Amino acid sequence: MKYMKMAAIAMMALALFSCNNKNNEPKTEAVLRICINDAELRTLGEKYEAGAKTTCESDVKITLDNGTEITLEGQDLADAKDLDKGYTKDIDFVVNTVSLTANGTIDNTTKITSLQDKNLKTEIALTAPATPVKVSTEGEKTVYTVILEPKPAVARLEVAGKIKGQPNAANVNAFKEITVEKVYVNNYLSTIAGDRHMNVTNGKDGFAAATEAEMEDEIPAAKKEAFEKMNEVAGYYLFPKKAKETAVAPDYFDHVILKLNIEYTPEAIALDPTLEQKKARFVTIARFMIAEEKDLDGGFLAGTIYKLDLNELSKDFKTGDDGKPDPENPDTPDPEPNQKKQLVVKVKPYEWKAQNIKPNINGGYKK
Repeated sequence: MKYMKMAAIAMMALALFSCNNKNNEPKTEAVLRICINDAELRTLGEKYEAGAKTTCESDVKITLDNGTEITLEGQDLADAKDLDKGYTKDIDFVVNTVSLTANGTIDNTTKITSLQDKNLKTEIALTAPATPVKVSTEGEKTVYTVILEPKPAVARLEVAGKIKGQPNAANVNAFKEITVEKVYVNNYLSTIAGDRHMNVTNGKDGFAAATEAEMEDEIPAAKKEAFEKMNEVAGYYLFPKKAKETAVAPDYFDHVILKLNIEYTPEAIALDPTLEQKKARFVTIARFMIAEEKDLDGGFLAGTIYKLDLNELSKDFKTGDDGKPDPENPDTPDPEPNQKKQLVVKVKPYEWKAQNIKPNINGGYKK
């Protein structure tokens, strides 16, 4: 009985103490420190100076593992981008991971056509996955620090350059001029989780207009020189392949189709008068490489700019020993031909990360 009375008194005292402290402000016991490192997002290309970068500019949202969301703007966003300072916030709960979205969001319904012509510096959506924090102490406070490295959800493909026909061993050249009139992208993902879209389909002696104008570029005469000198490019944003997609010949993943106007030399036309009807031609590139034949068979990677210099195709426009165009050249009368020939085109990477590419001569062209 005596012990029961003592326990009751102790419980009353504890309840009284709690009531007396109910109106007190809770003590802050931890600090959240967030840094955003977007220095890796660099690009070279059309309308962008060398070294320009995509940065978190708008709609910058931080999400903690407990569901708490923090919008960074103004000075808070500037602090977060300062890796020596960081954005800090007093908190009274445990943080395990932090994720980020910026410059809008891309979900399973976002159309790739809606992203074309976006400003790469400020309008391409960035994400940083849930990243574990590092825990330290400053005085009596626990500090949760995280450095987020946002990445874009898309790759960028840039096409430009000059194709020059090659002479044979006797220095006879069947080609006077090869002009790129249009560039198309084909067999691309319409959405990040959707099906591949054939913007241009095979047809006899030509085809109907491309189904999505955002994925084609006409090279007007006024811009021919700038295009051939790679001062201006036909540029496209592309979703990377889906996780379960595998490369299957002859289509692989994204294609580049060139509509050409080929002017042959009078000597070549004299040898083959049918060349007069073979001026409008197409080259369809379905397979690319960087340095090794299979190194791009996994498709284009998000956060990389792939630069296709059309000069890489010049070596494949050959003049035969008979002074006529080599019948094995990659040009065809129609886009997306059904025969199983290919040429893999080699491309080169630059930091955005960016990557130049070109056709692989072993099966990269569709013929």
